[in-house]
Amino acid sequence: MALSLSSCLRSWPSFYTVVGRRYFHPHTHVPGPFLWSVFGLPLPYQQPPWKGSLCMCSPSSTPSTVCPVVRISPDEIYFSDPKNYDRIHSVGSKFYKDPAFYGYMEGPLKTPIILIVIPNEDHRVRRAFEPIVRGKARKLVELIEATLLSGKEGRPGPGVFDAYHAVRAFSVDMDMENWSAGYQEVIRPVQSFFPWFSTFPFLSSVFGLVPDSVNFVLFPWFKKWYDSLQVIRTAATRVQKEISMGVVPPRRTIFHNLMDPPPFEDEGDNKKQRPRLSDEIVFADAVNVTGAGAETTGSTVGRTIFEVISNPVVYATLSQELREALPSSDPDTFSLVALEKLPYLSAVIKEAMRPPPACRPGWGAGVTFNGYTVLPGTVVSMSAWTLYYNTEAFPDPERFDPTRRTNAPSADALRAREKSMIPLGRGSRTCLGQNLALCELHYNLASIFRRFDFDGDSTGRRLGVHPDFARSNLQLVEMLLGYHPRKARELRLILESAK
Repeated sequence: MALSLSSCLRSWPSFYTVVGRRYFHPHTHVPGPFLWSVFGLPLPYQQPPWKGSLCMCSPSSTPSTVCPVVRISPDEIYFSDPKNYDRIHSVGSKFYKDPAFYGYMEGPLKTPIILIVIPNEDHRVRRAFEPIVRGKARKLVELIEATLLSGKEGRPGPGVFDAYHAVRAFSVDMDMENWSAGYQEVIRPVQSFFPWFSTFPFLSSVFGLVPDSVNFVLFPWFKKWYDSLQVIRTAATRVQKEISMGVVPPRRTIFHNLMDPPPFEDEGDNKKQRPRLSDEIVFADAVNVTGAGAETTGSTVGRTIFEVISNPVVYATLSQELREALPSSDPDTFSLVALEKLPYLSAVIKEAMRPPPACRPGWGAGVTFNGYTVLPGTVVSMSAWTLYYNTEAFPDPERFDPTRRTNAPSADALRAREKSMIPLGRGSRTCLGQNLALCELHYNLASIFRRFDFDGDSTGRRLGVHPDFARSNLQLVEMLLGYHPRKARELRLILESAK
């Protein structure tokens, strides 16, 4: 109870604490708004259930702000200078993830939240996903084709394809009823608990004392979340049993590739056995892939589809590159190595990965940033939104422009843009699922726009966006992950009339 009381006092400071934080704190010299620096309450206020716009509204994110270092809570410093990202996240950095940001959620959610840092060799295991992704890509384009051309399998109706849920189901299970839409909706409220528990740590202890049956009544989606965890555990246990019995599955799943990874060829073309991951890592990976991967990769694919279709020049250029590089429109004939070598496809993907994901806080030793010394134990954070909308690196940042990579004015300009690109993290904070995410992005987009290319208007196969969907529906709000606002319309596809 002492921990709960002290947490309350820290969140609701006395008059003397307010004066001390504002005028006698070691970070008094760091500029920042009064309320942010003494209370820290604007942080959860800008998170759900209100706005979910922390990265876009924080003091250092506004274009008018000159200072690249801003104090946004009593013990948190916010940076906007792109040069600071590598200093915080480089390999060997003294900064590490803030336990308060992640740790308090592990108990209530009953799953590991802090991503485990594992040896580089284990990343090879994740590169064995290509056959699974290839099969899903084939199924996706076949569903689009069946829905738009013949009206079969129509969701929500003949001639209209529900791309919003379909691209998110790609990372979960495309065979689930309604494309796992229920699971996708569960993830959002689960994420909304993060700012509450990180701001008021005592709530985690209180929540843990409440019986699950009561929590299910208060928060019905929690039962669906726990049920999804049980499905993952059951699937992992079943696959592990099949592997031990020597059962050959009709199709390999992510669990097979993690628990019984196929061998890979080393530099000498010798077959080497991939290491097997522990049960704990397999479970954590599966939760992270289905939970975080479904929304992050899905929203990126959805945005890319919209941007490509909405821009005839981009659509035609991408279609031409895919047509020339890929003789067949069957995803079974594609390879990730070949797709990654396509410059315009890669440029489209990088440009699409520029929307704002969540901020990435760190916690570490005393370092000086832009002339301001940050004391040991201080939480520091940077917003990807700030980097992506830096007009020096990305002129006219609101515009979707793949030529930022293909026609950069100079090598220095291209390097500056790459320095400001952190959709999958960098250095010691690289996303553990980046190989799978990039594989899905390449296969998703190549499969869709090779099958439905720009010149398909003469045969009635050029894709269009349903008229009720506008660019404003692509706006993201931050709830640990980036989400579309609840009132935003969902992306649906149609076939454009031949012209």
